[in-house]
Amino acid sequence: MKRTWTKPVVAVVALSLVAAACGDDDDESGDDTTEETTADSGDDSGDDAGDDADAGDDAAGGDSLLDGAIPCENQYEGEQVSIFSPVRNSEGDPTVVEEFVAGYDPLMECTGVEIVWQGTDQFETEINVRLQGGDPPDVIDYPQPGLMASHVDAGYLIAVPDDIAESTANDFISGWDTYATFNDTVYGIPGRSNVKSLVWYSPSRFAEAGYEIPESIDELKALSDQIVADGGIPWGVGAESGVATGWVLTDWMEDFMLRVNGEEVYDQWVNHEIPFNDPQVVAVADAVGEFVKNPDYLGGDNLVKAIATTKFQDGGTCVATGDCWLHRQASFYSTLFPEGTDISPEGDVWFFYLPSPADGPKYLLGAGDIYAAATDRPASMDVLRYTGSADYGLYMVNTRGELSPHLAIDVAAIEDPLVRELSELQLGADVFRFDASDLMPGAVGAGTFWTEITAWVIDSIDTQTFVDNVEASWPS
Repeated sequence: MKRTWTKPVVAVVALSLVAAACGDDDDESGDDTTEETTADSGDDSGDDAGDDADAGDDAAGGDSLLDGAIPCENQYEGEQVSIFSPVRNSEGDPTVVEEFVAGYDPLMECTGVEIVWQGTDQFETEINVRLQGGDPPDVIDYPQPGLMASHVDAGYLIAVPDDIAESTANDFISGWDTYATFNDTVYGIPGRSNVKSLVWYSPSRFAEAGYEIPESIDELKALSDQIVADGGIPWGVGAESGVATGWVLTDWMEDFMLRVNGEEVYDQWVNHEIPFNDPQVVAVADAVGEFVKNPDYLGGDNLVKAIATTKFQDGGTCVATGDCWLHRQASFYSTLFPEGTDISPEGDVWFFYLPSPADGPKYLLGAGDIYAAATDRPASMDVLRYTGSADYGLYMVNTRGELSPHLAIDVAAIEDPLVRELSELQLGADVFRFDASDLMPGAVGAGTFWTEITAWVIDSIDTQTFVDNVEASWPS
């Protein structure tokens, strides 16, 4: 497979933190920082990022891809398809874009299409400017379904063909289809995903202490109490993330909303069918507060207040250093433990599932991306088809460690043990729900929900004031 990279992508923020953190604090300026990387089926750059995980390469040798959905007739020779995305290279991850694009090699060889990746660290601002200005990209990589919904309402996106709609409805973990469907019309297909309902812990230290993995929230609380009684600090929490400070705590609220009230109330809460200050929401805040506002669990009152100023990247490293025992955080956090940490089922760090009620479904909170088309071109739709395929998903899992919600992913073919177990957890969920703050109006989900829960955790305001303030900010 041959590729030509025609323009480098400048340093920006790593993908996984953007997808999981609902924002970042690393923007270096407010200038337009979109950069393009172009790949086609012509000359070879000499660096094949996908050599170890070319899940779809075999298919490119035949007459079609995806069981005939995409014919291999070089039909798009000379055509480009642009993908606008928050994914961009950074100093710490300098080849992420090239690796994302290399996954399309089978599609490029099959159809002759040229992929132009347009990565930016000003995604929401720039995509609004482009769509409003009549300069749409062909395909848009949305990390927030709420933003996608606003673009559907504005008439900027194209409904997908029936076969893509059927794939969105049937080929992914239950629940994902709802985030690409608006007014009963499908406008996109799921891409990568991440899992949030995790607790990181140290298997080796648990074994030494005789602790067992809890199977309910009550058992999790009992474990925390036992760690305190044994002289330890159960939890590490850090919520500082620049302008996005607080998203760590809203993730706690979302996980506990599912476990305290179930998915129906979760959906009512997200859609404002119940007010944010409903007693059911207050009950969730109180349940979360038993963990994150408990000075015994954090190591003292000062460390509770320090949650607001402790960078989220540092909030769980104490599990690896032995200064705390537990850290609730998404799957991406595996990349943030200190260098040399043994991340394995019997090593320094591993994870367990944040338990659901024993008599109910297995809930999973997560996030990820939906890909949609803003141009009505056959090439754009074929890029969507391939992006949402198990072939591309497996390539991304093995090359980038990016999870996929696709049900046809062959878990046995996932090379990394951590990613394989995370994938098994994801596929084994009974009920999936997307990060609530990404679904709420921006003024709430990326505004008052963050600010008010941060004020609440450090006791600047009480629970009722927290939920009342968020409710008052909800757009009418």
